[in-house]
Amino acid sequence: MALKVAVLGGGNGGHAAAADLTNRGFCVHMYEDARFAGNLQKVFETHEITMAGAAGNAVVKIDMVTSDLKEAVEDVEFIFVAVPAFAHDVYADKLSDIVKPGQTVVVLPGTFDSLIFWKKFQEKGVKDVVVAETNTLPYATRLQGPGSTLIMSLFNPLKLGVMPACKTQETLEKLRPFYPALEAVESVIACGLSSLNPIIHVPGCILNAGRIEYAKGEFFFYTEGFTPCVARTTEAIDKERIALLDSFGYESDIVAHGVGGSVVTDDIGEAIASDPNFAKIKGPADTGNRYYAEDIPYGLAPWAKLAHAMGVGVPVIDSMITIGSALLGYDCWEKGHSLQDLGIEGMTKERLKEYLETGC
Repeated sequence: MALKVAVLGGGNGGHAAAADLTNRGFCVHMYEDARFAGNLQKVFETHEITMAGAAGNAVVKIDMVTSDLKEAVEDVEFIFVAVPAFAHDVYADKLSDIVKPGQTVVVLPGTFDSLIFWKKFQEKGVKDVVVAETNTLPYATRLQGPGSTLIMSLFNPLKLGVMPACKTQETLEKLRPFYPALEAVESVIACGLSSLNPIIHVPGCILNAGRIEYAKGEFFFYTEGFTPCVARTTEAIDKERIALLDSFGYESDIVAHGVGGSVVTDDIGEAIASDPNFAKIKGPADTGNRYYAEDIPYGLAPWAKLAHAMGVGVPVIDSMITIGSALLGYDCWEKGHSLQDLGIEGMTKERLKEYLETGC
């Protein structure tokens, strides 16, 4: 009997994960909130997703497609959450009432938000449930149309943080059948600080904002927008991220080593230019895109808040958030998750590391 898993979310990541895992022989329960189920009408009617690209070319039959969350997670050991960051607190609240001992919740990706799930589960008295997060989606992917997903590449390595960290090795072994490229890091904070999107999306979006608004989607982000000055700004942000990792004593590596094609380089511009998949990616079409609306308030801002609490200076990151707030017309510092939301406000570095290790 095929191993059952739940995939929560019907966007780019949810389609890719549901199709890929089904194609590799797992029994997938795909969930989308009823408010957005109309976007998946074809999948609800046929249970079929057409997949193409790096994970294979196939038309797969999803075992279950539902808007009943309890039904989706019933009798599954692994719950993959592939929804935007602004919805993580909503999903954490809903799951806290229905998860069962022995289940593992994996946030794809988390950017610290596994801590929101952990906090909510502890408040509700949930026992024996592990929460993990990855540093990025497992896939570089785009929806091609209703029920159709293009997987341009698979991220390798794919970093994994586990809450509590004392469960890391056993959780890694359980998850490797799904994603063999997984590599464990020290904690969910280490994993969140390894997230790719805030580093490579935000400077390009802010420094190309006028061009993006004018082009309305006819703009190749990584070729037209990733010029030398954008690459330098990206590397400046990366240095601040590494300084924060170093302050915790966590291992770190420059972002150029995590993206791009077969060329190993310390230059982020060269790394991106070496991968033909980046050349195919258009957009964003406007400042409502997730590159702005998610990666600034829910990506960079939590990093900066943590850095401030830990006494680490991040002036370039701070400037990106402040300018992003002006561009978007709302306060990105306030909109994203706070350290209180994450359940770590007021903790010293030593207390935080203990909490990450033990979960209490």
